[in-house]
Amino acid sequence: MKNLIVIPALILSFIALPAFAETTSPLAGKVVALDAGHGGTDGGGATGYCAGVPVAEADVNSAVRALVKAKIDADGGLGYEVAQLSSRSDRVADAEGANSDVLISIHHNGSTNTSANYTQSFVTQKNDKVFASYIHPKIVSALGLTDKGIKNDGYGMTVYGSLPGVLTESFFITNENEACDFLGARAHVQAEAQAMYDGLVAYFSRTQSGGGGKGRNN
Repeated sequence: MKNLIVIPALILSFIALPAFAETTSPLAGKVVALDAGHGGTDGGGATGYCAGVPVAEADVNSAVRALVKAKIDADGGLGYEVAQLSSRSDRVADAEGANSDVLISIHHNGSTNTSANYTQSFVTQKNDKVFASYIHPKIVSALGLTDKGIKNDGYGMTVYGSLPGVLTESFFITNENEACDFLGARAHVQAEAQAMYDGLVAYFSRTQSGGGGKGRNN
């Protein structure tokens, strides 16, 4: 009689195990329009100073945008860089032309009081408020500044078009500590970008679970 080859049950159990499915990021396939406020011909925005060295808001906005874009792109999404047009309505039209899912217009506040500093965001319509409710608290938590809330002022980029959007004023670039941090370690810029990314992941996790999608709701 030929010798029987016995395969231990333990080995068979490993053979029968299904392969683990790869985890897909909620950002995969999403297009996030990222507007760096006051870039191009739009005037540069506020200006802060660190020991007399000027720091333009537009440069800070662009730096945050680059960091957020890199995080989105690494997760299988697309951080769409909105064209630096002077008209806000044209910027929104550019974002919509790219079939974006949401819009973040990145700004940093300014004041003649160099000690002023807090976090604030602006929205217009219902879906803006929902989207901002995922982004704004993450920024507040990451930066640890006074929370001035999400304001419904019909301000800036969120007035136009149909995208759920938020305009963020994460901190005051005219605050000397912030200006010096930007010229140095950029701790707040890094934290802000991570917070925006975390907020986007939370928002799109919600929409994937049936909590809503594109488009504004007046």
